[in-house]
Amino acid sequence: MVVLLILALAFPPAVPRLPEAHSDAPVLGPIAGRSWLAYDDTYGYEVDSYQPERRAPMASTTKLMTALLVAEHARPADEVTISRRSAATGHKQIGLREGESWTVGELLEAVMVVSANDAAVALAEHVGGDVDSFVAMMNGRAGDLGLSDTAYVNPHGLDADGQYTSARDLLTLARHVMATPVLARLAARPESTLAGEGGSSSRWRSTNELLGFFDGAIGVKTGWTTRAGDVLVAAAERDGRRMYAVVMGSTNANADAAALLEYSFAVFGSTERRLLPLTEDRQEAKLVRTVLSRESVARVAHLLGLWKRELPEW
Repeated sequence: MVVLLILALAFPPAVPRLPEAHSDAPVLGPIAGRSWLAYDDTYGYEVDSYQPERRAPMASTTKLMTALLVAEHARPADEVTISRRSAATGHKQIGLREGESWTVGELLEAVMVVSANDAAVALAEHVGGDVDSFVAMMNGRAGDLGLSDTAYVNPHGLDADGQYTSARDLLTLARHVMATPVLARLAARPESTLAGEGGSSSRWRSTNELLGFFDGAIGVKTGWTTRAGDVLVAAAERDGRRMYAVVMGSTNANADAAALLEYSFAVFGSTERRLLPLTEDRQEAKLVRTVLSRESVARVAHLLGLWKRELPEW
């Protein structure tokens, strides 16, 4: 590396000018969440985190697993008859009534957009046969995904002993949800119109307030209970890059997630992105940019590229 630096400075080759790098290092302000994580999905690295393996209640982000299993095991047009148990779930709900008939697609939309507890139970009963069997499926799928800090007791996320997850596990789960087209579309929907029996319909806003407010927001799921506090898994895309922010146990998850996403988009400048695949070390890339001028960095990148006999993937 040292030899390459010397050669770069002594024999400047004619190389294209790199894009302007950030002149001021971004600063991440205070985050209220008790645990959190920011992740660059495009380049596959963790931007920053705090206690990402801390186990804590997950509130309605539980429904990410519920929705994933439904998408994997049911068809949107399947008919679901609403049971007494699902209609009586309580708290956040769309007012399902015992004996009504809804499609899986309609109920899945209610789960992802409205965060409806009654819809989550109805889907759990439809896919699993009963709630307990569906919860067993949830825990089995968590094992398949390597969610070692996650356990489920119910399909909706209301406070229950023994139900917990971590910021890192929520990130893994959210990435699988967003890789499922039907769920990604629902996660990005700012509002929903649900048609009930008898021709009635109701309009609902997404519980994810970042949609339509934060530049580039595309999902994914909110949650709140007394025990869990404010929980949010947020995703945003700008200029072909996707970022995730996971916040647990916050007093203002919207502000926390927005700050983490903004920081993530800013913290890793264009020069570091050029150098990272060449140096294969993010800290080394940042150091090189700090101590050398942009022109010298361009020369180093060029020589490293020749040495590796390959161009950076970006």
